[in-house]
Amino acid sequence: MKNRIKQQGNRVWIYCRVAHPDDMALKFQQEQMAEYARKQGWEVVGITAEQGSGLDFNRKGLKEVMEVVKAGRVDIVLAKSVCRIGRDMCRIMACVDEMDEYGVKLMTADNGELNFKPLRAVIYCRVGPEEQLRL
Repeated sequence: MKNRIKQQGNRVWIYCRVAHPDDMALKFQQEQMAEYARKQGWEVVGITAEQGSGLDFNRKGLKEVMEVVKAGRVDIVLAKSVCRIGRDMCRIMACVDEMDEYGVKLMTADNGELNFKPLRAVIYCRVGPEEQLRL
């Protein structure tokens, strides 16, 4: 376990993504997530907003979020929905696992905290060793 935060705090980094150029949609997503964080009583310490395909997990903005996670600067990463992180569930699960290694929760406004641990046994049986799920 890497740099696990001992007590979950309220520092949140907002991550927004749109697939196609749409500044209005991106701005609206940012405003929605900032309001959601405020209502939760969280401190917004940063926002990453980008345009890019959800199938590409090598995006500049997603890399920026992971750098912040690894640096221990946040407790929560907030996105509108799981599909804002990406469109490949195995890679999303790997992102959640990596954030968890640093004591950071991935939360979505639509579904709350993302936790795929209960699915691990099913995926292992169907897909194979967990290592195949890593990015």
